[in-house]
Amino acid sequence: MSFHNVRLPEFMAVFAVGVVEFSTSCVQTASGRELRNPDRLNANHKYLLKNCRLNTAQFTCFNNFFRARCGQNHAFRFRDMADYQVTEQVIATGDGITQEFCLYKSYDDVIKSYRRRIAKPVEGSVTVYIKEADNLIETKADINHEHGIINLITPLPVGQLLLADFAFDNIVRFSGDRLEYSYSNDGSIELAPLELLEVIN
Repeated sequence: MSFHNVRLPEFMAVFAVGVVEFSTSCVQTASGRELRNPDRLNANHKYLLKNCRLNTAQFTCFNNFFRARCGQNHAFRFRDMADYQVTEQVIATGDGITQEFCLYKSYDDVIKSYRRRIAKPVEGSVTVYIKEADNLIETKADINHEHGIINLITPLPVGQLLLADFAFDNIVRFSGDRLEYSYSNDGSIELAPLELLEVIN
């Protein structure tokens, strides 16, 4: 995957409309009953940048960003301002052997929770804890920020919980190679809507 480790400017992120999209096949039987099967287990994320009106400095920054990515050719980081932080997330339960764990975010529900793999934590944002009785004890760990992996110095003891706080970005790309914009009389520059598509790492 062609990936540039740079984040879309946050002044653009505030214009984003987020979309969480699953894919489900629905078949109706002769009796009228409906059978539903997931085409994939995980949701894809999309973002539509719309109603973007920028000042000259902002447009210069974004124009440079778009050209450097060559349109849809290079993926990049994007911060979903509505969903980018996790606090005291349970990552795993110890088995006394495993030292390496992937970062996840859980979306809790009374019937079935959804677990989302996090591949791009923000560097310096990850704090790791081990829960002992009712206490959270901060513990040292090596964090692979390129793949979202926690490496403990020693195996996680049997039955103990591993938790983490962190911020994260999504990996996205532009859906096309075209940037349209227009200059307004008030000096602002308006962009035509742009779509960002999640890239699975």
